[in-house]
Amino acid sequence: MTTTSERQQGLALLDRIQPLLLLSAIAIGLVLASVSPTFAAGLTPLVTIGVFLVIYFIMLGVNTGGIMHAFTRWKPTGLAIGINFLVTPFIAWMLGFLFLQNDPDIWVGLILYLVTPCIGWYLVFTELAKGDVELGISLLFWNVVLQIVLLPVYMALLAGTVVQIEITEMVRSVIVFLVLPLALAAATRWVLGRYAISVDDAAKKIRLPYLKAITLMVVIAAMFASQGAVLFENPAVVLKMMLPGVAFFVIALVMAIAAARLFRLSYREFALLVFTTTARNSEVSLAIAVSAFASPLVALTVVIGPSIELPVLILFLRIVLLIQQKGWFSPAAPAVSPFAESKR
Repeated sequence: MTTTSERQQGLALLDRIQPLLLLSAIAIGLVLASVSPTFAAGLTPLVTIGVFLVIYFIMLGVNTGGIMHAFTRWKPTGLAIGINFLVTPFIAWMLGFLFLQNDPDIWVGLILYLVTPCIGWYLVFTELAKGDVELGISLLFWNVVLQIVLLPVYMALLAGTVVQIEITEMVRSVIVFLVLPLALAAATRWVLGRYAISVDDAAKKIRLPYLKAITLMVVIAAMFASQGAVLFENPAVVLKMMLPGVAFFVIALVMAIAAARLFRLSYREFALLVFTTTARNSEVSLAIAVSAFASPLVALTVVIGPSIELPVLILFLRIVLLIQQKGWFSPAAPAVSPFAESKR
């Protein structure tokens, strides 16, 4: 069984190489688009297939066995869900209103990117920050379910004020890229359980984190290759996404610190709150952008998001660890539930 120390070392390695992988994939995609536009344009199916696989890999970590454990810790759970699913969508719309009124497709891409809280990376950074990973695992299921239920609502109410939204197509995309990977992952867990094989052990044998990283690299490279011509024609999209993107992360960090102080969270709960409310689910956002919107600028905006997010999360990790050293929050950790012990 993988120990906490071993997991931290693996997460730290992925954390270090993830920005480099992302930048390399973007560079590869742009080179392909420049050198061989026809070949690059034909890579679009790789985006759809690759995103489905990445989301499936992430969903393998979603276990319904501990879903109610989150609500035994109502303060951090309520804050995480409230900020992610009530406050953040409003902030996303407002940032677009302030900075992107003349660029509706980028505005929609910003909303789509920001209203989908992460179902993967936040656990990486929470563990690196010595946060409450056990509670984070319990939140994972709720993050997934609420995204499935609320994403069409957000797009209709928020993005629908910016561009015309085809709700039927949006629902279809949510089913294909969220419901089906979740169902397939649950079936995989069931089959492995029938043969008394641990999901963690199976993931370790096939080096799942690295397989997911490679698949995501292929997706990003194919995305930039297939849409390279659009990006070459609209280079300003990067700058236009930069300001509201950075503004969101700064607002989210300040909000997490204020909420954690106000509700007297422990340091471990605070660290989890920071990363579950700042990390975004770019894989799902990209899948919906590609499949439900005609404008390639929506998808490009979503792809640009992680290139801003990853360096910011690394900076936030250092800030959170500094806050721990300053003693802003109680170091006392809540008792670990039996569910959390079983996950180790």
